[in-house]
Amino acid sequence: MKRLLFALIIGATFLTSCKCSHKEEKTDDKKEVKTEVTNSESTNNEKSYVKTLTYNEFVKKIWDFELDPKTFTFKGGKPCVIDFYATWCGPCKKVAPIMEKLAKEYDGKVDFYKVDTDQEPKLAMVLQIKNIPTIFFMKAGMQPEKTIGAYDEDHYRKIIDKMLSE
Repeated sequence: MKRLLFALIIGATFLTSCKCSHKEEKTDDKKEVKTEVTNSESTNNEKSYVKTLTYNEFVKKIWDFELDPKTFTFKGGKPCVIDFYATWCGPCKKVAPIMEKLAKEYDGKVDFYKVDTDQEPKLAMVLQIKNIPTIFFMKAGMQPEKTIGAYDEDHYRKIIDKMLSE
């Protein structure tokens, strides 16, 4: 009974936090129903302070591990925070607005990026991302620091402030 109640609560939460639209398309005498799920938070048109990062951009902007895989050499001008996530990951969805808030707060001081591990599996493999969310904190003269799992805003702020003070 407790499991059924828990499943109903989770289902109701999902339904109230997402907007779903259904499209019916007829192809070759078969009716195909496509469901498009859009997170209600992403429907606002505010500027995002967190930039999407691809494998090639990572190599150009952050660290060219293809050139020197054994030595971390940060290429960025400012320290950066990189959020490795997946769109289906619940804890990642909790971290995303925190990263957005911190990116806005530290705008001009720290670059914030996000990497969808489903879209960039090669980068995730090279950096040995085995669990998500994984957040990297990087800057010149320092080895990358990473956290695995979802934490509160203060946890990330302490790491960023420490990174900026060193």
